[in-house]
Amino acid sequence: METLYNTICRPMVPFMASITLGIVLFIISGLLLSRGRGFSKPVRVLMQVLTILLFCYLTLVLGLSWYIYGHAPLVGTYSVMMLMAWLTTIAMTALRRSLPIIQPMGFILAGFTMLVASLSIADPDSGNLAPVLNSPLLGVHVLCMMVSYTLFGLVALIGIMGLIQKGDDARAMLRDVSLTILYPAVFILTTGTFIGAVWANISWGSYWSWDPKETWALITMLVYSAMLHGGVMSRFNRPRFFHIYAILAFLTVLITYFGVNLLLGGMHSYA
Repeated sequence: METLYNTICRPMVPFMASITLGIVLFIISGLLLSRGRGFSKPVRVLMQVLTILLFCYLTLVLGLSWYIYGHAPLVGTYSVMMLMAWLTTIAMTALRRSLPIIQPMGFILAGFTMLVASLSIADPDSGNLAPVLNSPLLGVHVLCMMVSYTLFGLVALIGIMGLIQKGDDARAMLRDVSLTILYPAVFILTTGTFIGAVWANISWGSYWSWDPKETWALITMLVYSAMLHGGVMSRFNRPRFFHIYAILAFLTVLITYFGVNLLLGGMHSYA
């Protein structure tokens, strides 16, 4: 199993194929959307088959890692990026009927997260966990954060497509799609932050210490919460502004994970 894991743990071919396919489908879906059309049934079936294959690959890698090292793959850049790609394939499958444009975007997001996992800075080897990390609360906390980050990534990609569209109706429709994703995403992010605070109190005796990771997690939550208040902030009712904000808001996610890990440090840094 270790030999198999070491052979397949660097997803070079899957990430290149996923990004390439995602970009092609993204362009085609944008053109079809501008004409009020969608993918044909054979293309939808093909996308779903490829999604299932990608899901099986990621499940195998994560499952082998869990079995070999004896703990859930929830700590470290490599494991978290592969987990995010795995969650993306689940979102692609779950939302493919109600939100067909999710699948092209999902391939792009999964491809880029696997790309990060393939970089030399992401080490797939994971030894024994420190006692502070060996907690069920950590697993729930990380899972909630990664699910929310995955959904925020999809919202950012929808924002890009929204800016590409020329018709106001298409932009407004994409804004409604983003809101459908944002409500559960913000709720899950808030839940994950709360659980993380409980875990921090058990581990270090303090619910909140204004560590860089905690601070940027709070900033991310506030930035995305603003998008849900179009009733009192009328600018968010303008599709163009909404999509631009969605793209820029994803920078807070990137800083929360990569910026803190690689630049700001702190006890939550896993660089």
